[in-house]
Amino acid sequence: MSDLIDAVIKTREISKEIAAQSLKSLVGASEVDIHKLILSGMSTHDSIFPKGWYAPPPGGASVLFDQNPFERLKYDSLRNPTYWPQKNSVFNKETVASIYFSPVDRVTGMMGDIGFTIYTGDNEEIKKHLNSVYESILEVAKYIEIGMKISDICEFAKNLFKDKFRRTRWVTISSDPGQSINLGHSVAGSSEGKFIVRNNFDELVETLKNKRIHLIDTETSLIPETCAFIVESRLEDINKPYLPSAYFQFIVCFDKGRKTILRNIDDIIKLVGMNYINTN
Repeated sequence: MSDLIDAVIKTREISKEIAAQSLKSLVGASEVDIHKLILSGMSTHDSIFPKGWYAPPPGGASVLFDQNPFERLKYDSLRNPTYWPQKNSVFNKETVASIYFSPVDRVTGMMGDIGFTIYTGDNEEIKKHLNSVYESILEVAKYIEIGMKISDICEFAKNLFKDKFRRTRWVTISSDPGQSINLGHSVAGSSEGKFIVRNNFDELVETLKNKRIHLIDTETSLIPETCAFIVESRLEDINKPYLPSAYFQFIVCFDKGRKTILRNIDDIIKLVGMNYINTN
C-alpha cells in the first residue's frame, strides 16, 4: 500500500476514535465542552499535530449545536466567529449537532478530516432527512472511479441532488468563483508520492491549502490511480426548508487502482444511537 494512502486511512481512524471518545457524554454538554475534548484528544496522539489544518475555527475543529429554526446550522463559513463554540449552546434530546475537525499526520502531512451530523431526538422528518443526505453523499462517493473527469462527477451530483436538495455553502472555498457546486477536495499531495514536510505547522497548512484539487464543476482534472478525495456536502431539503442543514463526509481512496471508501463515521452514527441511518 502507498505510504500516503496508508497515512490517510490511519489518520482518519484516529479522527473517528477522538470523535467517539469526545461524544460519550453528549447530553448536557456545551459546544465549548465538546470542542475542548476534541482538541484534547488530538493533542494526546503523537502521530498527528495537536490542532487541525482548517483554522479558524479555533484549533481546526468545529462544534455546532442547534434547534428549531436551525439558523445556526445555516452558517456562511466556519471561519466566521459567530459560529465558533459557545458555552451557552447546550446539547439536549432535540438538538441537531454538526461536528467537524481536521487532523494532519505528522510524518506525511496527509489529512484525516472527519465530519458528520448528529440527531438523537424523536422528529421523524429530521431522521428521514438526515438519512437521505447521508445516502446521497455516499452515492457520490461510490460513483467516483479512476479516470473520471471531476466536472463529470459534479454533474452526476447535481443531477442526483436536483429537485431534492438545496446546496448550501460549505467550509471549503472554491478556487473558481464560477463554480456552482463544491463536493470537497483532494487530500493534498496524496497523488504525488512524496511526503509533505515543512519547517513548521503554519507553513504546512499553507501548502495543504494550495495543493488541494477541488471537486467543483469547472475542474477538468482526472481521478488518478493513487489518490484520496474528501467527499462532502451540506444539504437542505428544497421542499421542507424548516428542516436543518445536514452534512456528512466520506474519504475516497485509490491505491494503484484499488478503491476504498472510508466510512468510519458509521461507527459514530451507531455509537450515538442514530439507528435510522442506513449504513448498510
